[in-house]
Amino acid sequence: MAQVDFSNAVLDVYNNMVMTYDQYLQFDKNATLYSVNNVQITSGQTKTIITNTPSKVSILFTGAFTASGTEFYFTPSKFWRVSNISFSANDTYSFVIDIETSGNT
Repeated sequence: MAQVDFSNAVLDVYNNMVMTYDQYLQFDKNATLYSVNNVQITSGQTKTIITNTPSKVSILFTGAFTASGTEFYFTPSKFWRVSNISFSANDTYSFVIDIETSGNT
């Protein structure tokens, strides 16, 4: 078991998919990590909003992987992909996603 290193991770949009307004607003509640085969690959995942201002929302994700891989996707719809990492089953993770917002209240 090791802590996954995200220092070289790449976060990008997958297949140019766009979130609907409702999916975007529910991201902090519904975002779960999945493999390319739509299999959930985490256990004990928690999401904590650490910043919530009119211009930015920051979400802290923590948990452990249940599989090995080099990339993962958020939600089975695969809106966003995180790649350029390496993890094994039982490795722990902790990372922050910063989302720029406009008119957030």
